[in-house]
Amino acid sequence: MKKILLVLTLLFMASCAKEEFATRKNSDSFGTDPTQTVNSEMCSKFTYIRPPVDLLFVWDNSRSTSFISSQTKTALNNVVNNIADRFDYQVLMAPLIGSGNNETYFFSRSGINPSGVTTISRYAASNVISNFSGATGTEEAGLTRIRDLVKLNQLNGALRKGAHTIIVIMSNEDDNSWVPSGSGVSGRHPIGERYMKGISHDLLCMRGNYNGSLYDQSVFSNEEKAMFGITRTTYATFNRTCSNVGNYELDSSMMRFISLAPSVQPSSYNCPQISKGELNYYYHKASDLIYNQPYSNITGSNPYPFPRSSNSYNGFGYNDNINVCTQSNFNNIFDHVNNSIVDAILKHKYNYWKVAEPGALIDPNSLIITKYVRGSSQPGTPILEGASNGYTYLVGEKYNFATRYSPSVGEEHSGHFIRLNGNAIVEYPECLVVSYQTPQNFYGYVKLNSKPVESSITLKINGQTINKSSTNGWQLMKSGSNPAYYSNFNIKVTSPTDDTPATPVMNETGYFLKLYGNAIYSDGANVEVNFYPTGN
Repeated sequence: MKKILLVLTLLFMASCAKEEFATRKNSDSFGTDPTQTVNSEMCSKFTYIRPPVDLLFVWDNSRSTSFISSQTKTALNNVVNNIADRFDYQVLMAPLIGSGNNETYFFSRSGINPSGVTTISRYAASNVISNFSGATGTEEAGLTRIRDLVKLNQLNGALRKGAHTIIVIMSNEDDNSWVPSGSGVSGRHPIGERYMKGISHDLLCMRGNYNGSLYDQSVFSNEEKAMFGITRTTYATFNRTCSNVGNYELDSSMMRFISLAPSVQPSSYNCPQISKGELNYYYHKASDLIYNQPYSNITGSNPYPFPRSSNSYNGFGYNDNINVCTQSNFNNIFDHVNNSIVDAILKHKYNYWKVAEPGALIDPNSLIITKYVRGSSQPGTPILEGASNGYTYLVGEKYNFATRYSPSVGEEHSGHFIRLNGNAIVEYPECLVVSYQTPQNFYGYVKLNSKPVESSITLKINGQTINKSSTNGWQLMKSGSNPAYYSNFNIKVTSPTDDTPATPVMNETGYFLKLYGNAIYSDGANVEVNFYPTGN
């Protein structure tokens, strides 16, 4: 009986499946992180500045004037107080009938003292007009007076290059200095037309960015010379191309000629503010001509980025003409002076742009750069890689790196940068959208957590079986004839064709399969390895 039980026990043990007692296979699966896409958006900046504004007030000081009153003083005070708050101002005040800088007064925000003029406090401005010496005589050469004052006072710095140049003339008459003996004052006389256009031409030459179009209209024909006994060719002092303007060129961001005078109303002479009731044409016409002359070079060489189009400035009244005959008071007659000047900003311009933070991993070949204008409904414009009108990636990280070049070097950043070339340069209010991918990683090894039986190893990468091979497969790393153990091993390689270790490293601990050829995997891969451990 004991023998039978022993035999049955042995048979039972022999009948148990091998799998219930054999070592089980290790099954390891893992995935690599996918390549990351990083998006960023940054806009250019700007700096508010006080617009440089130069005002030339030319005030009627003839015996017949009726403009100097408490109302006009209040109006002038309003202008002075307003410009003091908003602008980098310089104000020159001169009598209409006078010579050179005699009785010419000046005040400014900066407190400079130009030679040849009397510097005053801005609070004394309204009183100055009361103290101009009363002029005698019947001739009024307002346009010539203004041209001479502009020429004289830019050489001493009272009128600056690149500023808004605003000329305001107040008169109860019209310019009659051109009148030949026996000719009437009123009306549109051919000599007056030539005179007015010649002076306007000179003012525009000094303004700059002017095509000289008024010059030909200011030249007397031979018939006109003979008819009126004129020996001169034109009243203009600068030639048609303004090439002889020399140091007198202001290169104004904007020039305005605002005339405060009785309007031309041939059928009506009712103007209670004007003692003689003398109507005006040439001041108003000069204002209109200067207002409507386009700027032939909108960008120009002007250092201040103000708008440069006469159509951008719509004056109070009609084309900078103020009909003083319709004024019941003068409190608001200078409103258009303030409203005509656009608050200015200095646009920052960038020839370098930060694309990634310090320490970021970036694949330069994956960069996508798009430029757009902030607030615009238009789609962005791609900026391509290129040295002419594109971007160039700067290798390596930089620290405290200046990205802009105008209006000054500034806005330092640290990280990864591109250089912007040609029309890729960014200027306020433009923005850049930057997209890039982290560098693709390649892995030339598969870790095994325990010592394997080499013949039992099976490997799948992304669902595809990888066979043992030194061409496009795997080989177990050994020490002699045994699997080798590594405590700190970098599994990253440079590329599928370069198995040198890559950085930053990814160290693992264990036993390893070395991969060859197209068996090398990269980011976003799924790896599965199965094997029997040896048990020792």
